[in-house]
Amino acid sequence: MRMKLFMVAVIAVIGTVFCSCDKKTVITPSSIFSFKLDGVQYQSNATEAYVTDTVYAGRKTLVLDGVTNNFGHHMELMITFPDSLKAGTYTEDVEMSLMNIQEKEPGYLGKNIKVIITGINSKHAEGTFSGVLISGETEKPLTDGTFKVVIY
Repeated sequence: MRMKLFMVAVIAVIGTVFCSCDKKTVITPSSIFSFKLDGVQYQSNATEAYVTDTVYAGRKTLVLDGVTNNFGHHMELMITFPDSLKAGTYTEDVEMSLMNIQEKEPGYLGKNIKVIITGINSKHAEGTFSGVLISGETEKPLTDGTFKVVIY
């Protein structure tokens, strides 16, 4: 009888321990890269960011490379810094593209892209961007661009 009571007590304690560990774990993506093109939201759920050398001595380029969650579009933003990696506003040497992976529609390239980098170091970069993307004669406004990425 005592053994049964002891086992019930042990099970109750173990149950209490497991039930008290009901913490909600919030998983946040390591990188965010999104924008609206003509009011349509594009968000990369598989973003890579890296810094690479350019053909110009001493210049670095930050590359944000992503794919939308349905693997429908490839999106890329490249900012070439005039001297060093630092926060600021950039309109020169900024490239942006949005391409349909299955080539079901024409791709878009950046025109007059403005990037505001609010923070950057060797491991992270964040900021906003806006401008116009063109495809042939078609121009569409790019708005609400934002990124917060881990640099590899």
